[in-house]
Amino acid sequence: MYNFEQLGLIPRSIVRTFKRFIKQISLKTDLFAIYEFRISRYIAIASLQCFFLLIICPWIFQFFIKFFIIHFLFEYKALDGFLNQDIFINFNQQEHAFAQIQSFSEKLYFETLLDSFTILKNKDSIDFQTISSIPDSRLFSSPSFDFHLTESVQKIYQDYFLSCAHSYNKQSISIITNWIIDFTTLIFFSVLLISSTPQIMILKTFCIESLLSLSETTKCFFLIFFLDLLVGFHSSKSWEIFLQFFIEHFGFEFYPNPNFIAFFISTFPVFLDTIFKYWIFRYLNKISPSTVATYQAMIE
Repeated sequence: MYNFEQLGLIPRSIVRTFKRFIKQISLKTDLFAIYEFRISRYIAIASLQCFFLLIICPWIFQFFIKFFIIHFLFEYKALDGFLNQDIFINFNQQEHAFAQIQSFSEKLYFETLLDSFTILKNKDSIDFQTISSIPDSRLFSSPSFDFHLTESVQKIYQDYFLSCAHSYNKQSISIITNWIIDFTTLIFFSVLLISSTPQIMILKTFCIESLLSLSETTKCFFLIFFLDLLVGFHSSKSWEIFLQFFIEHFGFEFYPNPNFIAFFISTFPVFLDTIFKYWIFRYLNKISPSTVATYQAMIE
């Protein structure tokens, strides 16, 4: 059961300042200064160690899982059957592959047509009126030409199809490995958070003290900056890019649906904006009323 600190009528910053003033006049100044300096140095060092531990350790763990375990054991042994059978892991990959192959076929058709007419242009016995009367659908199937679907063109088609199949197969494997790596990294990070609870409390205290030591204008600047970055007018494009990356990373099916992306962009930033405004009204207004007043003045 959690014990939450009660919010009183007097801001906690004033209470902390008053308690520090009482300690300074009740103890010797030099001894208290040395004691306070040692405590501050310990808190700063422990906070930096905890901060880098929470960032570097999950990254190293993810790097180890990806390049040593997944790459050698999972990709080359466990997926041998998958490499020979399944190519696509979702329907979106099939649509993208079909559009890519169709575009390549049209390009190859156009280039073959240009090369064929270049060859025939040097021959005097070609009747171009007869050529123009042939429908496009039967142009390469007409017995008047010898350049339709030659072995070289078939070889180009075959090589391109194999390269596309190999590319989308690797993409499907990458999606599966992303799920495994991210899930194991999340478990490792959760265990790291649970085992580092005292260090996290020190880091939280250090961050709060650092923020409270800033000037009111600096606090408002960072507050406005992060609010505009997350829920501002120009944040919709950033959320769209983030959502597309998230869906491609995990291989979800509804990526081509523009309605879902528009719905997410129009609702989620509003939800975050409501939470921020409630936090400003409920907590920041009691912790630092001057910051709220300066923030409102800067917005107006």
